[in-house]
Amino acid sequence: MMVVWAVAACKKEDALPEDAYVYTGPLGDITKIISEERLTKAQVLELIPAELRTFTSPRFDIRVFVVEYKAENKDGQVVKASGVIVVPETDSFALPMSSYQHGTILKRTDAPSISKGLEYVVNLAIASNAGMVGCLPDYLGLGTGEGLHLYLHPREQANSVRDLMRAARKLVKEEQLATLNGQIFLFGYSQGGHATMAAQRQLELENPKEFKLTATAPMAGPYALSRTSQFNIALDSVYYPNPFYLPYLAVSIFNAYGVYGSYSDMFKHPYDSIIPAVINGNYGYEVNNKFPKYVSTMLVDSVRLAIKNNPNHPVRLAAREYDLVDNWTPRTPMKLYHCTGDDNVYYDNAVYADSAFRSRGADVELLDMGTANHQDCAPSSILFASLWFIDLVELKPIK
Repeated sequence: MMVVWAVAACKKEDALPEDAYVYTGPLGDITKIISEERLTKAQVLELIPAELRTFTSPRFDIRVFVVEYKAENKDGQVVKASGVIVVPETDSFALPMSSYQHGTILKRTDAPSISKGLEYVVNLAIASNAGMVGCLPDYLGLGTGEGLHLYLHPREQANSVRDLMRAARKLVKEEQLATLNGQIFLFGYSQGGHATMAAQRQLELENPKEFKLTATAPMAGPYALSRTSQFNIALDSVYYPNPFYLPYLAVSIFNAYGVYGSYSDMFKHPYDSIIPAVINGNYGYEVNNKFPKYVSTMLVDSVRLAIKNNPNHPVRLAAREYDLVDNWTPRTPMKLYHCTGDDNVYYDNAVYADSAFRSRGADVELLDMGTANHQDCAPSSILFASLWFIDLVELKPIK
């Protein structure tokens, strides 16, 4: 099935075929192609770490575009965002499209479009192997995009995914690079798991005709942030290996919801000064050394107790806005991949989401990937998710 593009003469969305691409606005317009590269199958394989080559069988040469595009932020403003689009080279098949959402990064230059790290390389391999047009959004405020990154903010994450897929559709059509078959796959790990679920929710509720999702694989994400043990690390005496997560979320909540007037309203000195100075996109994981492993000790004691004892505390209510499990039942088959030994994003996030969605009749499955920690769980989770997608891919001959 080819993607059908709406034209200005169409007066009513209802007059379009159900699977028509109906968006004709500026979001997703590519404002700059930063780089374009062609890689052969052999070159793709050479990029893959030796220990992963056993699982990689490139089938198509690919073209890789690093782009800047128009995206929408949480306030409805059009801003510059950046990301990667990977296009397999074939004139024989109509291709599916995927979007991979990357894990947590602090430094804007660590985004896939700039750092071109392992997640970037793995997605080149998946695009070449499965014949997928692949999208890798940097997220708003990362890469060469504008503004401050609002960590885990559902709408900003979802918008970056949606608008980069729009950019990919426009690119392959305008440059006659590929024909799309209508299948769309979403997957991501850690923050990317949260971003994947946020994107699925928004696309199903707001853009169901424009994006007919085939399958999604959220992996190790904090989907139920405010109501699981994930939230309790801020309130109880719990050792946490990457304490920057709490300040990162605090900056996001502060800028998105303004529930406290200044960081000193929430955090003890010197953390009230350190947080805005280092959680700004200019520093990486080294900021962990600025914060204590028992993250609750950063909070003002009276504030911590107030949040703990008041289920309707403004901070709790703001954190609830980052949850993805309410007032929505997934319509697309979803598999949740997570390790019980995850020491950063706790397993009960996946248990909660799985239980909530299945109780409402969703086609959701939770896959226990073992006892590995957060970092070590990623390779197997991404591998199994990609294999599931490959089983579902329909490379349709172009007649």
